[in-house]
Amino acid sequence: MAPLHQGSSDTSGPIRDAQGRIHYIVELYDAAAPRLPGRTPAGLGPASDAALQAHHQLMEEMGAEHQFVPTTTTRLIGKSFSAFLTSRQVERLRRDSRVERISEDSRIELSAAWTNTGSTEVASWGLNAVGGWRSSYGTRKVYVLDSGVDFHGDLNVVERIPAMDGIPVASCYRHATHVAGIIGARANAQGVLGVHAGVPIVSVAVASNQSLSPCIPDVQATTVYQGLERIRERLIASRVVGIVNISMNSPDYRLGLLLGNKLKSMALPDPSQGYPGAFIVQSAGNGHQDACLVSYNDPKPDDGIMVVGALDDNGQPVKPLNGSLRFQNMPYAKNEPGSNFGPCVEAWAPGNVIRSTWSGGGYINLSGTSMAAPHVTGLASVLAESQGLTSPVQIEQAVRAKLVSLPGSAAVLPGSTGVMPNLNGQGAFAQPTVAFSSSYFEGPDSEVRTLKYDSVGATSCNLRVLKNGAYWYQLPNLPPAYTVLNGTLPAGQYQWTVDCTTAQGVRASAVASATIRRLAWLINTTSTGYVWREFTGPAHESTTTFTWSAGAPMYQRYESVGFDACEVTSSGVSRKDFYWETTKLWSSGVYPPSLDFGVFYMDNPLTAAPPYGPFDKYKWQVECWNSAGTRMSATVYGTQSY
Repeated sequence: MAPLHQGSSDTSGPIRDAQGRIHYIVELYDAAAPRLPGRTPAGLGPASDAALQAHHQLMEEMGAEHQFVPTTTTRLIGKSFSAFLTSRQVERLRRDSRVERISEDSRIELSAAWTNTGSTEVASWGLNAVGGWRSSYGTRKVYVLDSGVDFHGDLNVVERIPAMDGIPVASCYRHATHVAGIIGARANAQGVLGVHAGVPIVSVAVASNQSLSPCIPDVQATTVYQGLERIRERLIASRVVGIVNISMNSPDYRLGLLLGNKLKSMALPDPSQGYPGAFIVQSAGNGHQDACLVSYNDPKPDDGIMVVGALDDNGQPVKPLNGSLRFQNMPYAKNEPGSNFGPCVEAWAPGNVIRSTWSGGGYINLSGTSMAAPHVTGLASVLAESQGLTSPVQIEQAVRAKLVSLPGSAAVLPGSTGVMPNLNGQGAFAQPTVAFSSSYFEGPDSEVRTLKYDSVGATSCNLRVLKNGAYWYQLPNLPPAYTVLNGTLPAGQYQWTVDCTTAQGVRASAVASATIRRLAWLINTTSTGYVWREFTGPAHESTTTFTWSAGAPMYQRYESVGFDACEVTSSGVSRKDFYWETTKLWSSGVYPPSLDFGVFYMDNPLTAAPPYGPFDKYKWQVECWNSAGTRMSATVYGTQSY
């Protein structure tokens, strides 16, 4: 009985039709054939290919026997069909000797992440990291299996193919357009440059628009399957080895599962079909987890498939720092943790804040392993054309021959000193990536704060701290990650500088600063024991009330740090049935940042004559501000003791 594979646990559930039937992909054995005598199916003339006739007859025969209507079929990458099926139909198909395996269809998550528009430099740092660009002579094509490359004057898209009917050639999700620009944006003195500038690109669209506002793409295993079929058709026709970029991830890409098996078959030349094979580059994924969970997971140095992780511009793998999401992509898409890693990653490439083409003829910066993969794809295309390579294995070996070391990088490849491909064979010393949990903060001196730093690639760090522009203290030989502050700070200006070093002695630093402000009333009277007591923060009667005895002196002042001016307001407060009523008595206008009012002899608010009574208590509030627009207030309540 054919095995049945359920959908991935991290998807949103099975894909169903209006009748509740689940969408399945049914793979058949290569030897599967019609059981009835051969005939020409409806719609095929006598000149049709015999194998194609047999395939159509097989689909019609199985559909009639098991009472289903196929939604898609494949032949060249393996005999299969997809259909909405009931549980009873699934069980009957499992007992059909022609069926090899049945898999629930699933939605595939595109691994790209986006970010805001950045620099307008023509050559991105990623392009320089892989050895610059080379012009294409047009003898090789790169296939971008993705959301559909948009129309853009900086791209040489020679064909746009929807994987199946109903799929737009370019979905609202412009991810593919950015990927294509990294691979082959033209050398035309504008916009950006691709690694293989001007290379002919075949866009194979696999994303539908689940929603246009906001844009929500929908990618299913069925459409990816069909996209691979479209690519295989064209490679058979061309007889030229293909180069395919797949910046998508899902558990289905693992070997032994639906798409993983097809990647393996796509990379294998098949002379009997006239199929030359394809070198496939896949993104590692952006979940900062084992890449083997969501990408092709049978790494070999000669299988024609490479999975690529993402480096930042320091040569370090993109990973969370201080618990933050490193791929910062809002407002275009969700932020994501960082590059996947592990034994299934076979190369690292630039993938953080990469500038490339975008919809409407524009250019933006994006981040993700989806940006790393096309750097390797473009480089592979350069090598295939310049060296006349004719097989996926030759292309992979050529790419691997260009892997260079990045001393000091935390990126590693099993069994290799090389990490990142570079067309010139030139490595570089990586420097540590260092960041504080916050680069700047401000607030009152009563607030508890936490400040940490984290690093990638560092072996040790030194910390130096300034207070009000002067040296305060330093801490040498700290670990690569450390909590600098967990508590309150006195009022003042602070600057922390952390300097981290790799094992090779390459250094990098990060800086954080803070403005800690202070605003407080200080009272000296009966209830304070005739010593100064500080009251901070907004009104809270349980903690900001003081009392004086009849005829007793009261000393009052306010102090602030970090403010330019203040205003003082005094009010009378009366208790009503369900609330306190406040009556304003006096306002100072603009006062200095700190002021001592000296000594007062206060009346009893309960018996004071109007307008200063009768009230239950008095209220004093000081509000201070500075040129930056920051405001802070402090309030005290006072009344005569009985």
